[in-house]
Amino acid sequence: MNQEENIILQKVRSYRGVLSAGTRLYTSAFRRFFKASWLTALIYSLINAALGTLTAIKVPELIVVILQQLQRYNGVFIESLQPYLMILAECIILILAAIIAAALSQATIFSLLKEHSETGIVPIPASWWKPSPRMMGRTLIGVLLSLLICLPLFIIILLLPFALPMWYVQTKYIMEAPTGFWATLKKGYGRGMSHWGSLFLVFFLTILFILLAGMIVMLPAHILFLANYRAQMGVLIGDPLGMPSYMLPMTFITFVLCSFLYFYICLPMLLNGYYVYGAIEAKELEHEQQKLNIQ
Repeated sequence: MNQEENIILQKVRSYRGVLSAGTRLYTSAFRRFFKASWLTALIYSLINAALGTLTAIKVPELIVVILQQLQRYNGVFIESLQPYLMILAECIILILAAIIAAALSQATIFSLLKEHSETGIVPIPASWWKPSPRMMGRTLIGVLLSLLICLPLFIIILLLPFALPMWYVQTKYIMEAPTGFWATLKKGYGRGMSHWGSLFLVFFLTILFILLAGMIVMLPAHILFLANYRAQMGVLIGDPLGMPSYMLPMTFITFVLCSFLYFYICLPMLLNGYYVYGAIEAKELEHEQQKLNIQ
């Protein structure tokens, strides 16, 4: 047994302790996380690549059409945008499919974390593909309902801080199998709000790492997106498109590889959220014990 894997979950930790525990678990058990999740992560990558390729090829074309109309007529005619409504519908479908695939990929990680929370050890997956339907269902419900609740908060920027406790609520719901989502939300949201400061510090530093590392990993995909955009912009001034015939498959393959790597760069978000959940539960248990001792 690797001693670094034996990191207990419910322990009072500062934000530094949470980040340290999450990092140690990431490095010590990465191969096991990869073995359990690679297939669903690949499915997510394929869907995300289809979305990325579609937007890289078609969205610049849409922007060019809008710019042409603004340049010639100082306005945009809805009739000319109707051919792109199907593209918009395809993008929405692919976004939903990517969210579902990402949630199912996360479920394979949470299955290992569930056993780790009980034994202190990340188990070795028995095979390359052995899903837990119950964990996948809870993770999918948790992710979709959390996004649905947070969506109005994302629209109104001033309400964004109120979305942060949902990180804790979502993890709590996934880890505590018998409890329903709304019961978890009712009990956990206020608890998460009372620990908002520690949640924010862990979330901010984790997101900062993901953004910096993600910028590097996704750089090839972003370059291809800009190449398509500049080619379409050239059409605006009368230049030929000039894109080679292999641009479409190359864009798709690049997005697949970048998305696959990016999924595992985002893995600390799950692990740090897992230890934030454990730290909050431990603090609440400690508070309850103190109240009982006073009585």
